[in-house]
Amino acid sequence: QKFIVRCSNRVSVLWREISMLRTLSHYAASCSSGVQQQLLSGACSSVLGSTCSLQPEEFTQWLGRRWASKKQGGSTKNKADSQPKYLGTKMSDGQLAFPGQVLVKQRGTKFHPGHNVGVGSDFTLYSRTVGYVNFRQERVILPGRAATAAKERKYIDILPINNDWSAGYHKKAAEMVARRGQIRQERLGLAAKYGKK
Repeated sequence: QKFIVRCSNRVSVLWREISMLRTLSHYAASCSSGVQQQLLSGACSSVLGSTCSLQPEEFTQWLGRRWASKKQGGSTKNKADSQPKYLGTKMSDGQLAFPGQVLVKQRGTKFHPGHNVGVGSDFTLYSRTVGYVNFRQERVILPGRAATAAKERKYIDILPINNDWSAGYHKKAAEMVARRGQIRQERLGLAAKYGKK
């Protein structure tokens, strides 16, 4: 029991000395190198004996480091943004199209122009007459390729109303376009008269 009491007393003394050394090390961290050496040599002589070979940075190394208290801002790599291009099909299969209406806006020829369909400089497909939109696929043999190397292509056609492929259909289409414009002007006039949008 006496041995246990002596050991506990020694442990308590060591613990007090260690806490004292920790307090001094925090204080010494803000002092110059010479002052740190004097403080540590005087404080550690009772515990560690000679401290001539002990360096301040070696003693304070086990206590950890004091990090910056200011939180740093993060960085992102996706700040750059571009305007939307609004690509894709603008009309679906079976819809009634008039001349000049855009059918597909695309990059490259994902859809190829078919009957009564024109293509712009940016590969935009548009209607050239009045009719119904028709999507179809066709196997095409490219020039200089073997027959086994046929490629599937998507086409967009404008089919005439009532399947009228006669020569006079373009005149009928022009009359429909003129009538459509007349109805539009009448509606715009009524909206302006009654204040409707």
